[in-house]
Amino acid sequence: MSVGDKDLGMGRPIQRRDFIQGVAVAAGGAMAAAGANPAMAAKARIAKFANADGAVTPDSYPPMRTGMRGQHPGAFEGAHALRDGESFPGAEDMRESYDLVVVGGGLSGLAAAYLYRKRAGPNARILILDNHDDFGGHAKRNEFFYNGKQLIANGGSSYMVAPSKWTYESISLIRELGIQKGHPTDRVDGQLYRSLGMQPSTFFRKQVYGKDRLVHGGTPTAPTAQWLAQTPFPQQVRDDLLRITTASIDYLSGLSVAEKTAKLQAMSYRDYLLNVAKVHPDVVPLMQGMWCLGADMGTAWFAFFRMRPGFQGLGLERPALSPESEEHRLDDYSLPAGNSDIARLIVRSLIPDALAPGDFAAVETKRVNYATLDREQQPTRIRLSSIVIRVKHVGTQGRLFDPDNSECEITYMNQGKAKLVRGKNVVMACMNNIVPYLVPELPEEQKAALHEAVRAVNQETNVLFRNWESFAKLKTNNIAFPSSFYGRMGLQAQRYLGDLVPSRSPSEPIVVSFGTGANSGVCSNSTMLSELTGGSPPPPGTPADDQFRIARAGLLQTPFEHFERAVRSQAAAALAGTGFDPARDILAITVNRWAHGFTTGRNALFEADKLGQPSPTIAARARFGRITIANADAGGVSTAGTAIDEAFRAVRELEQNQLGFYEQI
Repeated sequence: MSVGDKDLGMGRPIQRRDFIQGVAVAAGGAMAAAGANPAMAAKARIAKFANADGAVTPDSYPPMRTGMRGQHPGAFEGAHALRDGESFPGAEDMRESYDLVVVGGGLSGLAAAYLYRKRAGPNARILILDNHDDFGGHAKRNEFFYNGKQLIANGGSSYMVAPSKWTYESISLIRELGIQKGHPTDRVDGQLYRSLGMQPSTFFRKQVYGKDRLVHGGTPTAPTAQWLAQTPFPQQVRDDLLRITTASIDYLSGLSVAEKTAKLQAMSYRDYLLNVAKVHPDVVPLMQGMWCLGADMGTAWFAFFRMRPGFQGLGLERPALSPESEEHRLDDYSLPAGNSDIARLIVRSLIPDALAPGDFAAVETKRVNYATLDREQQPTRIRLSSIVIRVKHVGTQGRLFDPDNSECEITYMNQGKAKLVRGKNVVMACMNNIVPYLVPELPEEQKAALHEAVRAVNQETNVLFRNWESFAKLKTNNIAFPSSFYGRMGLQAQRYLGDLVPSRSPSEPIVVSFGTGANSGVCSNSTMLSELTGGSPPPPGTPADDQFRIARAGLLQTPFEHFERAVRSQAAAALAGTGFDPARDILAITVNRWAHGFTTGRNALFEADKLGQPSPTIAARARFGRITIANADAGGVSTAGTAIDEAFRAVRELEQNQLGFYEQI
């Protein structure tokens, strides 16, 4: 370990008696600060502690686990082995039979179980299998506990996108769970940070700009002339940033609206900036953040739709419901732990004693009892850390095989052992790409369509700070980092709901989020992408799906320590001179790694020849005997509403509705 690492606190144990994740730690104790040696952290997790909800440990309560989370070690290796053609041991027959087996415990899988039970009755036997050690899939809850204070953060799928536009079925589920805007305890205090004089800032690191410099009052995508004057950018970059973000210039003058639209749809945002708006090349990386895409991965029209800079003078009417529009933002709704709060409420509806009674606000701070999820006597069971490796129809004895009138065998790996259960019906609520390996009997056309669903790569890093006094001293609550591994770090919002009370005083602990920039897409941050790929990022113009694959491989191969070092070094540099000590003040780091993250649809920049053709999602989601498919991939849109909609469709497809009549005779 280098001297620099020691100063940063890499692997350094806590040197005081404190309570981190509820575990008492004395000098030289077993519990280490965030980013500690993984073996030491694992030992610390075994210690018990008591709180208002009873005995809980990170071992028994997954949301409290730190380190590499999301698609964590142990959650995906079996699937990769299956993909690579490796063999598995013979399966132990568990002698369990269910009316429905759901492969995948994300929002779509949980919603499928919810609807099936609603239609089949409360005694329907349902088993949900998930490869992760927690339910919710991409809807992930991170929880921290320090010196008696509970802090909750979102670790993945973050909000309900425009719920007023959801289908009747999907919004009905949300209403049945009791989630609604306007709860008397639900509010965000947007004044506290401002009352302390805190504002967004930008930190320029000496490794990139020659000298460490914190500049208040602006970011590269929202600059002012005064802010730019204090930055280390060359004059041309300053001029171009101000021009591209504030000036109303028609860079396509002389063209009709239709011609402008066609031109924007035929070029990348990168090419638009360089060749049409003619900005300095150094401006392009500063304009990243086009959802989960880099500037070379989507059309200029998509950048215009997502309200990226550079289009304000073109005289075009923005398409309705851009996610960045004011109308959209007013409609969107988020919960403190993101969409994982929806998942928790569905689990409670399936297993009532898994979570305390009360409305959605009252249970926000309550913890799920994971010991209730897989009990033999209950109709619905959720079995975690179970990687499904095979799903197949088996014929009824004495009859010709008929997939519509047969049951299925489901084989999964749990604790290194293969196990087998049976289900009359199966909903494949995993991502599309794995389905052909699990059900190799599928028609070749359907398998090819399933493989077209290549997901974007994203990450969410949440860090527990001992306090936020250094931020208060610097008068900043959100810091952008141009050309850095993490594009920003920001204090958690002042969110109230039920008994949840945020950190009100700078002396209190707080969760600081470290993101790629404007969002969590890895490919939208060229510096992170370069580091994750060992300095060999895909060249500009590489098809988006290939860039996702390259980024995915890099993300899975990059150790937790790389993320930890970036967190500690960037925080130490930006907060220098305030008394901040990364070895002392950073207490826990949770990296939510989503190698298969956002569902993405067709990309007009690289798939122009496929536009106007039927969507591959139609062939991909086709029912196959007693097996149906439900996930966001099946709808081609990465939203909670889509995931729930597809669950409703998949369950309906399992119902027998012939009633003596036939489509074909």
